[in-house]
Amino acid sequence: MDNMMLCVQMLLLLITCVLAGHGRYKVIAALNADPNIDLIEIEEFQTLPNICNGKECPKYSDVTDARLPSGVKMRKYPGMNWISSSRYQPVDNSCLEGSEEFIRYYQELYNYFKGVNTMGLLMERTVPIRAIGQIDADTGNVLYCHLMFYIPEMYSVNAPAPLSVGIFVGHNWEKNCYVVSINGNYTWKRAMKIHKALKNFLARKNVKGVVETEMILDFYSGYGVPNPKKYSEHLLSMKVDEFY
Repeated sequence: MDNMMLCVQMLLLLITCVLAGHGRYKVIAALNADPNIDLIEIEEFQTLPNICNGKECPKYSDVTDARLPSGVKMRKYPGMNWISSSRYQPVDNSCLEGSEEFIRYYQELYNYFKGVNTMGLLMERTVPIRAIGQIDADTGNVLYCHLMFYIPEMYSVNAPAPLSVGIFVGHNWEKNCYVVSINGNYTWKRAMKIHKALKNFLARKNVKGVVETEMILDFYSGYGVPNPKKYSEHLLSMKVDEFY
């Protein structure tokens, strides 16, 4: 009896696997048949950082000959195009919390990927969401902010223009960045503390060429309204062709 029950259970498991696999291939076939959906090959997934979770995100190479404090990495980012918001004002010295303009621009950028562009082109949204604050060198206060998404590589050269007047396609030149990972909850205030600490370290080491007036926060939160309980990264960039 026990052997019979075991055989029945194994048979049911086999049937379930076959049905699941059949459904999976139906979904993949449907996606491939839709001209508005562009799939990245599995081999391409293997070249993306794990933090991207299968979504397309900016590629980079690690800089290994830099002397860095514990928890800090250096990366080299190639030049790439981004869809960016216009400048907006910080609220309580933050580019994120409490800003209605942040939410509005986020929606406009999200709609750009949903076809609200001059070509009506549907694109899978990329990660991360990047918030940039321009910092006053004297006071340390945020002067203004930008919000942006990386444009998928296959559309980058001839990216369609947005229909929303508050956003635009811009180019970021090749640069080296110091990177600090932030696990769990992130806030603009916490990122500012990391920014200040990293600047102080580099100043003590007499490192030249740091863009101290720009704070970059990349957060990886999936679709919808940004979730503050996920992984994010703080970036401090260097002037072109300069790094420690």
